[in-house]
Amino acid sequence: MFCFGKKFVCGASVKGPSHVLHGIVNQDAFLYLKKRKYSLFVVSDGMGSKPYSDLGSKMACMSVAKEIELFVKNKHSSYPISQLFENVVERWKKSVLPHDVKECSATCLFVFATKTKILTARLGDGMICLLGKEPSQSVALTDDKDGSFSNATCSLSDSSVVQEFKYAIYDRSLFKGVVLSTDGISADMNSGKELPFAEDIFCELKKMFFWKRNAFLRNMMEKWPVPHHTDDKTIVVAGL
Repeated sequence: MFCFGKKFVCGASVKGPSHVLHGIVNQDAFLYLKKRKYSLFVVSDGMGSKPYSDLGSKMACMSVAKEIELFVKNKHSSYPISQLFENVVERWKKSVLPHDVKECSATCLFVFATKTKILTARLGDGMICLLGKEPSQSVALTDDKDGSFSNATCSLSDSSVVQEFKYAIYDRSLFKGVVLSTDGISADMNSGKELPFAEDIFCELKKMFFWKRNAFLRNMMEKWPVPHHTDDKTIVVAGL
């Protein structure tokens, strides 16, 4: 799983300063898998105002992993992508019982890569960057920063959650790497800065020995340069 060269994968998550100050648990979660037939990368941000959002984010990652595993076992079932999202949501709702789903609200962003295709899916705030083998092929999927932001972000507990997933499918051969983060990172970036940030981090990590990568990411987030930042921060970086 932790390998040298361009096929590496690593990730880290740190509590935001306000959670450190008040003794609150980290409400973010992440997961990554590299298997023979596919790779999967997931990040989730538990809603800070909800009492069990840390459970919600962990179960979001586990629910995606289980449903993707079943999807692959069914040889890429022909059911629509919306059915995959519906299965993830239903599994998540069961996994947070006996708690009310509204008390476990969490976002869900993931990248599912087979040998030929990449599926990106976003529910709620956060960032997915696909790094192209050519710079012009890179893609940033991130928060709306046009000034129309409201405090309501989509989460797995929403009543119309399946319709709120934003997804796209890409040709895997065009890309060399992927970076996912929760909005503790992406919300601090000016529009247009996401891809340069992702490219710099990817290139820096690619040169490192595997045992240094997670520590590098943790140190970067613990020394986050944006004044007065408060949120938990989570990032996953991988070669494709």
